[in-house]
Amino acid sequence: MENIIKYIASRVDSIESSSKNYWIISTVILSVIVSLILSRYPDLIFSPRFWAEEIIYLETFFHANSQLDGFDRMVYPSYYNLLSRVAGFFASLVELEFAPIVTTFIGFLILMTPIIIIFMTDCSYWSKLKDKIILSLFLIFSCSTGEIWLNSTNLHFIFPVTSFLILLDDNLSSKVKRFFYSLLIGVGSLTGPITLLMSPFFLLRYWHTRNKQFAVYCAILLVFGLLHVSYYLVAKDLGMMVSNRLGANTGSSEQIAHIFSNNIIFPVFGYFLSIVFRTIADILNSGIDGVSSYLEYLGYYFPEILIEYIKSTFVFIHDANVVIYAIFFLSFFMFIYYQFKRASLDSKLFFILPFFYLSIVMSLLSLKGVGGFRYSYITGFILLFYLYNQLSFVKTEYGKRYLRYILMFSIIIGMLEYYPRMISYTSNNWPIWKEEVGLWRVDDSYNPRIWPSIKKSNGLWPERMSIWYIDLNKPRYWDQYGNRRFSTEVERYFVDKN
Repeated sequence: MENIIKYIASRVDSIESSSKNYWIISTVILSVIVSLILSRYPDLIFSPRFWAEEIIYLETFFHANSQLDGFDRMVYPSYYNLLSRVAGFFASLVELEFAPIVTTFIGFLILMTPIIIIFMTDCSYWSKLKDKIILSLFLIFSCSTGEIWLNSTNLHFIFPVTSFLILLDDNLSSKVKRFFYSLLIGVGSLTGPITLLMSPFFLLRYWHTRNKQFAVYCAILLVFGLLHVSYYLVAKDLGMMVSNRLGANTGSSEQIAHIFSNNIIFPVFGYFLSIVFRTIADILNSGIDGVSSYLEYLGYYFPEILIEYIKSTFVFIHDANVVIYAIFFLSFFMFIYYQFKRASLDSKLFFILPFFYLSIVMSLLSLKGVGGFRYSYITGFILLFYLYNQLSFVKTEYGKRYLRYILMFSIIIGMLEYYPRMISYTSNNWPIWKEEVGLWRVDDSYNPRIWPSIKKSNGLWPERMSIWYIDLNKPRYWDQYGNRRFSTEVERYFVDKN
């Protein structure tokens, strides 16, 4: 198997980026990637849906006084999400029955943006066709989760990958590339907080390279960052910030377990092993009480004597938690020390530091402080990118083979879990949008339901108890937050502060 992969890799490496064959092959590969993205759950294409908070922005623009008014209205969340608003804006311009097609298409475009950058630009980090294919496979299979797939709700978790690629790309001779990169950085600055959280590394990149284009990025981040921070401060002052951020879980063993599970275990070893890791952490922290729901589920399929044996094993693990934690963290920190010691300065500054910084900060700022798999899309990609990049620096054949096996496993497990990772976020029993709109057209007091909806737990995936819907008669979310506009409230905020 390894020899076959080496042969394929050598053949791919022989294709020069300047040759005609390169562009033909790249076009074919991009077409395959598009097919993979669209075919992951075909109903998202044939029967598009709205996902969760998408309807906040559709509702906002659907009831806006003017086409641009929705960009000024203050609604959930407390940070600004430009691309989600853009999706809501365009969705409001078409017939309601076809509105989810718009948000699905925009979700697809944002998923494709980093892949297009990888294939259509040259950079020392992705100079070969093999590099471009491997990095794209990380994004499609290894790091992806069903929650971010083909919707405009989670664009602010996907777009930072584009920002990270721009951070790495030092081949900036093209004016067109510099213009589009600058535009993308501006968009990222106003699309959720993650690109702004990465801004210190753009400053580091400028100091490290003295390339003036990175100074331009820093200026863009500063200007749009001030605007974004102003929006956040105003929203916080108005009480729009969710109360369970930076809450009781901060610094807890549960939060630490989720940081490891989401940002390291999930992208490398997959969804199921990340759940196993998290379950073991629950056992270490709480004993049997931490996994009672899993034991109840297993009780339906296994004999009682086996369940009792499992319980006694869990009790032993819980009693030995101090020793297990000591061994685990000692091994982990030794591994990190080894990686940091041998890594190049570029790898330290623009891979290792961003990975740990974003993993910790995003977990701290997440709902309930425990993050989620969507939060790890950027950090998982950084981790796998770093490991792949180390293949060029590891000198021993054993070390190279070890890294290849890890990366191969990550991609293969991502392929095997490609559909299972969608199960929690899809259901044949959930509402069909066109039918819901039809009910509203018959009775305009009816509120069309959207995804997600009610779903029972089957042991491996959590249950869903909430019913999401959209109010087509009034701007419910804008009313909920007091019918405020940023352009008005920002002036009041700074006048009051002075």
